[in-house]
Amino acid sequence: MVRCMRLTGVILSLLLFVANQATAAEQNTQPGDVRIIIDISGSMKDTDPQNLRRPALNLLVELLPDNSRAGVWTFGRYVNMLVPLDTVNASWRRNAKAKSSEINSAGLNTNLVDALDKALWQMAPDSGYQHTVILLTDGRIDMDKSGGDPTTKVNSAERQRLIKEVLPKYIEAGAKIHTLALSNAADLETLQQIAMETDGLFLQANTADDLMPAFLKAFDRAVPAEQVPLTNNHFDIDSSIEEFTALIFRGTSGRETQLISPSGAVITQAVADNQDNVRWHHDLNFDLITVSGPEAGEWSVDADVDPDNRVQILSDLKLSVSGVPANLFSGAPIDMNIALVNEGEVVTEPAVLQLTDISMQVTAPDGRTGSKLLSDPENLPPEGVFRETMSRLSMPGEYRIEVNAIGRTFQRRQVLTAVLAEPLKVETEPFPDQQRVLITVTPQGDSIDTGLSRIIAKIASPDGSSVIQNMEYSAPDQKWVLDLTNEKGDGRYEITINIRGVSQGGKTFKSKPEAIVVDFPLQGVVTAPIDVAPPIQTEPMAEPVAPVVETENEVEAQLPPEEVDAQVPPQLPIPEPVVPDLADKYAEQTEVEVVEEDEGIAWWIYLLLGITNLAIVGGAGYWWFSRKKAGSASEAERVVPANLDLGELDDADLEAGDFDDFETDGEEEIPAGGRAPTSMGSDTNINVAADDFAIDPEDGADNTEDGDDWGEFDAEDELKKADDDDKDPFGDDDDPLNKG
Repeated sequence: MVRCMRLTGVILSLLLFVANQATAAEQNTQPGDVRIIIDISGSMKDTDPQNLRRPALNLLVELLPDNSRAGVWTFGRYVNMLVPLDTVNASWRRNAKAKSSEINSAGLNTNLVDALDKALWQMAPDSGYQHTVILLTDGRIDMDKSGGDPTTKVNSAERQRLIKEVLPKYIEAGAKIHTLALSNAADLETLQQIAMETDGLFLQANTADDLMPAFLKAFDRAVPAEQVPLTNNHFDIDSSIEEFTALIFRGTSGRETQLISPSGAVITQAVADNQDNVRWHHDLNFDLITVSGPEAGEWSVDADVDPDNRVQILSDLKLSVSGVPANLFSGAPIDMNIALVNEGEVVTEPAVLQLTDISMQVTAPDGRTGSKLLSDPENLPPEGVFRETMSRLSMPGEYRIEVNAIGRTFQRRQVLTAVLAEPLKVETEPFPDQQRVLITVTPQGDSIDTGLSRIIAKIASPDGSSVIQNMEYSAPDQKWVLDLTNEKGDGRYEITINIRGVSQGGKTFKSKPEAIVVDFPLQGVVTAPIDVAPPIQTEPMAEPVAPVVETENEVEAQLPPEEVDAQVPPQLPIPEPVVPDLADKYAEQTEVEVVEEDEGIAWWIYLLLGITNLAIVGGAGYWWFSRKKAGSASEAERVVPANLDLGELDDADLEAGDFDDFETDGEEEIPAGGRAPTSMGSDTNINVAADDFAIDPEDGADNTEDGDDWGEFDAEDELKKADDDDKDPFGDDDDPLNKG
């Protein structure tokens, strides 16, 4: 019955996918509609003393593609449409750059809610545009004229209006809001919630100097631009490229920026003024040079090297990357789809794909990087779409995901930023005198609907049994609580938590923090925390506690021996470093293990029952086939029917049941107690330095071993997920791979 219910869910999801594929394809070809909302309150005098908001706006104005639509709003106490919403062209750009000089810091309040409300003008799901908002502020909702206390009734009412009235209109229009917090004085919780509710990106610029890079990250999400790799200020332009735009940041040296063509021609700002095919924008700290009909070959830039330098191109040949959400959650897998697209069609020709290297590099919040080659000339995807899954990301902060496609005659590049910011915090507190450990999950602020959210814990005991239970929400403490004791005897207990969160605005998310390991009997409390480095993050979601309550170390093999010695407690085994083996990077690596649920039934009984059932089903099938064959032996040929009739489904087949959301989302296994997960196999890592982390192995698209089948979430959640995917069957509304 359980399998029937799962099959029903799969069939329904597939039908929804097919029915909405054409609609998603149409949406993904729509031009962008970008609305920029800028805070001009008085506090900006301190957080942006150089008024870098002006050049940041000019940068976006120049990068916006022709025929998209854009507008600019400013807000303090009042909201002003600084640049009217209109089609982007040369005239609109000139007006927008002229108006940027009017950006100041004279506002008396922070009317953020009204600014978002007014920016809804002409925004609708059937407008023919893909809507995006980039919101910059350094403060919090402040419409109280008596001193700006955020707890006053006026400001509280404004916040409720934001959540209950304004944001639902953006969600209905399918609009994403990317929020930029300038300084820690901003209302980070509200800006994070705005971004999460609308599938937008939340970024924090700690100083005004961080403002420009933050705007670029938001722009890459709002209007994904095709790029070519820029290495040491050199880049290749192929004959299919109609135009390129080079963004070059100037350093403190004051060095003049120059472009050098493949034939050796030098282009400066003075030269560009006399050339019809070159547009040069010179601003406070950057140059933006657009060249139409460029010469094919290797170009170079004579200027300071800067990590934010880039070259955007206009070409029919694109590198499409989808499936990377703006908001990440611990343990939730990222299913990426990567393809070359030429004139709107996915490239499937083996002659092209065999000569193209597609690789990915991920940079974690702490600066560590991991690289992986995704393409294999001997194993090409028949539909031309390369699929990759990343899992076990758990370190809070920004992740930079760069994908490169290097062919014989072309190069393409895509860079996306994603942020992991957990709305819930997992903590442990041991009580040695009572031989118990208190595990709590606490909402970070009031953005979580505690009545609809569910926290489920799986406890694996030292006797080999396991139990799954809901964590109870304590209203007085405003947290979910699990009181762990050694009722199954002394030894190692492993607690894995699954979170199904619901925000106050109705946005659902799933999270799976790192497993918690507790050894009974508890020996006492040690004030010094244990610093154990997991594969991709340097700190666990749960705060460090006594040695008997540890965050599971998943991949000591990825660290040099001296780092392992320094970070791993003496009682934990230290595996030998694994040397990457490129020849076996596509070999099978996932080791399947069956986790026994409950105690009292040995594993061999399950095996015997399985063999018996298989024999019965196989025998019945053989009898039916033999009888069928005998009844039709007189036929000269067998005719294959054009359509396969599955027959009618009865009510039992359609009965709603429980689905494992993490399993259907490709979630990785829950490891058995005492064994590290296998999803971080190091023999697939390419050019990984000692401080780098590993990207999941090639077979990481499905890291389940015991199925992680808890049956914890309702079927309605699975159907809602399928309905949410209607906008983009590949998991990203900006995915142009529908035609493939």
